[in-house]
Amino acid sequence: MSLPIHTTLRRRPSLLERGLTTVEYAIGLLAAAAVALVLLRIFNDNAFFQTLFDWVVDIFTQVASGL
Repeated sequence: MSLPIHTTLRRRPSLLERGLTTVEYAIGLLAAAAVALVLLRIFNDNAFFQTLFDWVVDIFTQVASGL
C-alpha cells in the first residue's frame, strides 16, 4: 500500500487581504506622486539652479586657487 503524497494546499486570500494589497498599491502611488511633485517644485525653481551653480563655481575656484 502506498502512502498519500502531501501537497501544499493553497489558501484562498480573504476579502480583507485582497483589499489590503489594493491599499498598499494606492499608498505607494500617492507616495510616488508626492515625490514627483516635490522634485518638480525643486527643479522648476531657478534659485535652486543658481545656488547649485554658485556652489560648483566656488568649488572650482577653490581648487584652481590651490594649484
